[in-house]
Amino acid sequence: MLKNILFIAKKDFHYSLKEKTLLIWMFIMPIVFFGFIGSTTGGFAPQSSEVKTNIAIWEYQKGVTETNPLAKQIVYRLEQENFNLVIFNRNQDEQELKYHFRDYTRRLWIPENLQQKFDSGEQIEIQYASQASGLTQNRDQFSIEKALYQTLGDILIFKKLNNSTDNLNFEEVNNLPKNIQLAVSSAGEKLNIPMGFNQAVPGILVMFIMMIALSSGALGIFLERKSGILKRLAATPLTRQEIIMGKWLGKWFITILQMIYGMIIGWLLFKIHWGNHLAAIVMILLLWAALNAAASVLLGSYATSEGQVSAIATISSLLLAALGGCWWPIEITPQWMQNLANFLPTGWVMDALHKLMYFGGHLSEVTLHITALVILSTIALSLAFSKFKFS
Repeated sequence: MLKNILFIAKKDFHYSLKEKTLLIWMFIMPIVFFGFIGSTTGGFAPQSSEVKTNIAIWEYQKGVTETNPLAKQIVYRLEQENFNLVIFNRNQDEQELKYHFRDYTRRLWIPENLQQKFDSGEQIEIQYASQASGLTQNRDQFSIEKALYQTLGDILIFKKLNNSTDNLNFEEVNNLPKNIQLAVSSAGEKLNIPMGFNQAVPGILVMFIMMIALSSGALGIFLERKSGILKRLAATPLTRQEIIMGKWLGKWFITILQMIYGMIIGWLLFKIHWGNHLAAIVMILLLWAALNAAASVLLGSYATSEGQVSAIATISSLLLAALGGCWWPIEITPQWMQNLANFLPTGWVMDALHKLMYFGGHLSEVTLHITALVILSTIALSLAFSKFKFS
């Protein structure tokens, strides 16, 4: 029996590899997706405090930010907020500049007659423009507003010390001892959420294992049904169980090849460290591949057209990948999405991989994930056995 199963699996595996489209999706497209998604999601990473954000400052007159005490203090407070300031004015020769004021994505204008407006008590408006969005924009805006409010506070302190705001000089204010010190310490072990390629390579590999099985694997079963190959195979001395097991094993071999290739490419090209629990990671991915191989046999048995196979395979793969945390770290998504991922097989796999690869987890912490995959794979394979159609 085992010999017949392996014979069918081997033939099915070799026949599948003759499809040029499958080869492109197995060996070329993963690299494309690794690179694209990894480069895109790298922007989700929290910015290091050591990396300064560039802001272009426009001064209405050359040297204002150095000679005018109010403008100088605004610049000082912005620098304290970890901004790297690049000063521009109309007196600069643009031909000598590599980057101009308009080229920067973050720009701030020091208003004209700043000192005169302050002395006369007029409202001062400071214009800021940014092409950033989302959390980055919110962080920048908060930091700029903080710097401006601190400048207002500095003015009040200067007035208290000198009983006047004439002849502003913030040197004494800036050197005052800080009476309140904020002590910041860790409340526990810091978990660095994987970003960029560290997130994309395992996530996209999980998606491709599913996509290859549900598309190519299910389509192969469907075409063999419609062409009569399975009927002729059923007329041979092979038993029903041997045929189904052989077909499932053949699809599993394809997904295992995808898994091995993806892990090697991730290690060689994208410098992915698969963690200290490589055996557990391989076992989880093997179970995931087995589950999708069984699902492909089931889908191929029930599909009524090639278009139906493609639609179900594509929609289900993309939807489960997105909701399960294959495209982006599920840890940065809203709570409802994290809760939903707990009920999805893609969520189980990604959570287990993150625990083992990045969060210092041990095998005991992913036992539930493995058990769930084993149970679901068994159910899928049982359904494939009971619902398999030869025509």
